[in-house]
Amino acid sequence: MTVEEYESLPEHGQKHELLRGELISVSPNYLHGLLQSRIVISLGRFVEAHGLGDVVTETAFEIPTDPPTVLMPDIAFVRAAATPAAEQRTLRYAHVVPDLVVEVISPSETTRSIRTKVAAYLDHGVGMVMLVYPESKEVALWPSDGSTRSFEEADVLDVGDVVPAFTLALSHLFR
Repeated sequence: MTVEEYESLPEHGQKHELLRGELISVSPNYLHGLLQSRIVISLGRFVEAHGLGDVVTETAFEIPTDPPTVLMPDIAFVRAAATPAAEQRTLRYAHVVPDLVVEVISPSETTRSIRTKVAAYLDHGVGMVMLVYPESKEVALWPSDGSTRSFEEADVLDVGDVVPAFTLALSHLFR
């Protein structure tokens, strides 16, 4: 699928992404939205209080691949030095690379699509990908160095230098 074909899709409450030319549909549920909002509130407050940049939700990022990729992470953090200029903030797609993307995994997502999406982010300069698994109450961090770290409900998550000093108690997230 091309970007033009992707742009012509009706929304109808469905979230779509274009991953290397393949259309992916995701059906978020209430728990997905709840976890997303808890992370946005915690991360957003921290980023705002420290003047670190922007935290956005449901923002489409066009990633230069062939076939094309348009990803819409649940949450993205863009450091202050990389935030788009005012006139670029209203464009259909963001043309910046987030430092952190957060994906709350929906039951409809496959392991293959998740891994392909993580690879697309990391291959194009995203500093870290955070995967939140609602059912198992786990979080996986995929930093740009290729290592992975897993956290469980009793852990306190930190994303290292990507958002310095930010922590999130997973017991609070999954309460």
